[in-house]
Amino acid sequence: MHLIELCCKNCGASLKPENISAALAIARCPHCDAVFAISAPSADGRVDSGRAAPRLPVPMPRRFEMLDLGNSLEIKRSWFTPALFFLIFFCVFWNGFMVVWHGIALSTGAWFMSCFGLIHTAVGIGLAYGTVAGFVNQTVVRVGQGLLEVRHGPLPWLGNKSFPVHAVKQLYCKEHVHHGKNGSSTNYSVEIRLDNGQETLIQSLPECEQALYIEQELERFLKIEDQPVRGELPR
Repeated sequence: MHLIELCCKNCGASLKPENISAALAIARCPHCDAVFAISAPSADGRVDSGRAAPRLPVPMPRRFEMLDLGNSLEIKRSWFTPALFFLIFFCVFWNGFMVVWHGIALSTGAWFMSCFGLIHTAVGIGLAYGTVAGFVNQTVVRVGQGLLEVRHGPLPWLGNKSFPVHAVKQLYCKEHVHHGKNGSSTNYSVEIRLDNGQETLIQSLPECEQALYIEQELERFLKIEDQPVRGELPR
């Protein structure tokens, strides 16, 4: 028997058991947040890095609903997260401060001071709108009547799309790591290959399981054979 230490392929850091998902055959590095596949062991117990582990079914994530009627498929994802409760207090503080700012500026005739705060006011309004949307909105992925559609609502939001089903050739997921001054953040997207190129179906998903589940169910319903794609989320 050979003891094998699993290390991140990106930064070389050692991985702990809680960083590994045996069900999805993937691992996430706690240091650089990279996600990669776990290679399947060979018959003698050695790791064969050239052979991918079998892809296992992805269970339905939390706050997801699916309705399969045979001739149509609908997947719903709620936007709600507990972090929205913190954003409520932040929005109240931010926008309350801006109301006081404009009140002082206008009452003293300091119009320039009020105009200077308009950018911050716009940020506060946008943040409040996004917070309310987080509580009430859903993303709905629907297949039916020859179309693959994505709709966000009930509050209006960018990203509504539709594609002819016959033009969809392949689905896959991508990981996006964003580095900033306060650290890095990661989100995931579901991509589709069409007859005339490729498009992003859904973006900014917070968990890789959400993206993988949507890909899995769409491929199952559309009877698309899952194929590896360069640059996709490790399988």
